[in-house]
Amino acid sequence: MSNYTKDFKTCKEQIELMKIRGIKFNVVSEIEAERVISNINYYKFSGYMKVFEISLDKYDIEFKKFIELYEFDRKFSRILFELIEKIEISFKTNLGYYISERTKSLGPFGYLNTLEWKNYSVLNKKTNSYQVKKSHEILRDRLDFQKKITEYTARNTNGYIESYFNKYKNEHFIPLWILIEVIDFGMATKMYTESVKDIQTKVSKQLNIPLINDLEFYLKSLKLIRNIVAHNGILWNFKLISRLNKPLITQYTDVNDKSTVAVLVVIVEILKKVDPGYDYSELKNLIINYFTKNLDLLDKFGIKNKNLEIINQIL
Repeated sequence: MSNYTKDFKTCKEQIELMKIRGIKFNVVSEIEAERVISNINYYKFSGYMKVFEISLDKYDIEFKKFIELYEFDRKFSRILFELIEKIEISFKTNLGYYISERTKSLGPFGYLNTLEWKNYSVLNKKTNSYQVKKSHEILRDRLDFQKKITEYTARNTNGYIESYFNKYKNEHFIPLWILIEVIDFGMATKMYTESVKDIQTKVSKQLNIPLINDLEFYLKSLKLIRNIVAHNGILWNFKLISRLNKPLITQYTDVNDKSTVAVLVVIVEILKKVDPGYDYSELKNLIINYFTKNLDLLDKFGIKNKNLEIINQIL
C-alpha cells in the first residue's frame, strides 16, 4: 500500500508548480493568481483545473480559464440553489397541508398518529399480496417519528419555536404547519415517500409531476444537488449515480440523463406550476455566454453534440 508523501507548499510554490505543468500567467499575473489561491483552497481550485488537463498533470492554458470556470460554477450554483429552494418551500408547504387535511379531525397534533397518513402496507413476497405491518413495528415507527421531530424542534434556533413553548407550556410538540418550517428537505422527502398514495398524488399534482414515483425520484436528485451547493461543491459537471431516464428528460435527446442539466430540466418543469412567471434570462445568458466560448466543455456540462441551442428549449 502506498503512502501520501506530498509536502505542504506555499502559494508561491504552488504557482511555480503550475508553471512547470504548463499553466501560463500572461493574462492574470502571478501575484493576482497567488491572491486567488490564497482565498480558494488549492485542492478545491484543482477540481476546476483538471478538466483542462491534456495529460497527467500537463496543461497548455492560461490561468484565467480556471477563474472563468470557477466564477461560472459559483453563479450557476447560486441560481440553482434559489430555484431548488422555491421548490423545497412549495413541496414542504403542500406536504404539510395535505397531511393536516387528512388528520384534521384529530386536532393540531393529529399528524403524530402516523397511522392516519403513513402507508404501513408491505408486500408479502410469498403470497405476492400487500399486508399491514405488525403492530409492534408500527408502534416502533411512530415512536421513532416522534423522536426525530423532537430532535429537529430542540435544535432549531428560530425565536418562534421558543415563543411557542413559552406560550403553550403544557405542550411537548408543535403543530405540523410549524414543524414543516423546522424539518429539512431530507426529512420532508422521507415523509412524502412514506405517506399514503392519496397524499402523494395531491402533492405531486401541485408540483406538476403526474406520477408519484417520478416525483420521489426527482426529489432525491434535487436534494442531492442542493446539498452539493450548500457545501460549496463543484456543480457544473457533477454526475448523478442513477440516470434520470424518465420521459421528462428523455425528450431532450442531447441531454445527458446523469448530468446537472437533467436536474435543471426537472426544476424548470416543476417551476411551471410553482412559479410560472420566473424569469430565466440570467441563467440562460450565463450558460450561453460561457459555453459559446467553451464549446469543448459542453459535453462535460451534460449537453451532447455541442448542441448549445437546447438551452433555449429548456429555459
